[in-house]
Amino acid sequence: MKNKTGFFLILGIAFLFLMSLSLAQEKYAYIDSTILNQDPYPAEPNAYVEILFKFENNGGLSIRDFMTEIIPIYPFSLDPSSNGVVKIGNIEGLQRDGDAIFVIYKVRIDKDAIDGNNKLKIRYTYNTDYKWDNYWEKEFNINIESPRTDFDVAIQDFSPTTKSLSLAISNIGKYDANSVTVRIPDQTAYTFLGTDKSIIGNIEKNDYTIATFKIDPKEDGPLIINIAYTDSLGIRREIEKTIIFTSSTYAPKTNGTKEPGISKSLIYIIIGVIGLIIIFVFLRILKKKRKKQ
Repeated sequence: MKNKTGFFLILGIAFLFLMSLSLAQEKYAYIDSTILNQDPYPAEPNAYVEILFKFENNGGLSIRDFMTEIIPIYPFSLDPSSNGVVKIGNIEGLQRDGDAIFVIYKVRIDKDAIDGNNKLKIRYTYNTDYKWDNYWEKEFNINIESPRTDFDVAIQDFSPTTKSLSLAISNIGKYDANSVTVRIPDQTAYTFLGTDKSIIGNIEKNDYTIATFKIDPKEDGPLIINIAYTDSLGIRREIEKTIIFTSSTYAPKTNGTKEPGISKSLIYIIIGVIGLIIIFVFLRILKKKRKKQ
């Protein structure tokens, strides 16, 4: 009997608590802000991201002069033409879900932004005649990730006879590169003997491949290489690399034969023999002089 009494007592307290919450909800406004979407996801350094915010009034009291502002924190910034303030006006009590207030902010991301979650802050106020006399702040995470990769280019080989140039293309970035194309643009120091483009395909990170061209170098110097690829977001990108071409490095090699002539060792032998002859002759002359004496 006591257990039943305790149960109904707890149930009654819970009911009164929920009733008090309901009554309090009718007397107050409660704004809840969330992010519904960021486009693109993840965001990319040195580009824009659009963020869709949702504002709901979970309280029963209507409000007026609702105003929100985005406060950029590095690596985010606003264009000079935008101050980030949006004046909404009135929001009814329990205006939420599909009837909620939706606000889109467009912010720029610094080119040196670090991959991962980056903080973005907003603030909002109401019933203050559009003044920031008092306000609420909230921070959100915006995911940033650079899908770009990088390449290293080196001359693998060059044949002065066939004019065949082999380039080693290495993916030294963090991401795979798809549909890679290597092209050598027109340059005064080089004449093309074939196509200026080599279609490679995909290069995984930390992997490499060979691109072959036929060129006739007129002089030594820089050689510009353009590499186009598709990143993980499906965006087509292009990167330019410069290498130094030195023709003497790839000059034809001799077969190791030497020009006919007298070797140094033979010269030393001849000098030694002549020296011995001179000494022998000198000793003979000296001996004859002694006999005469």
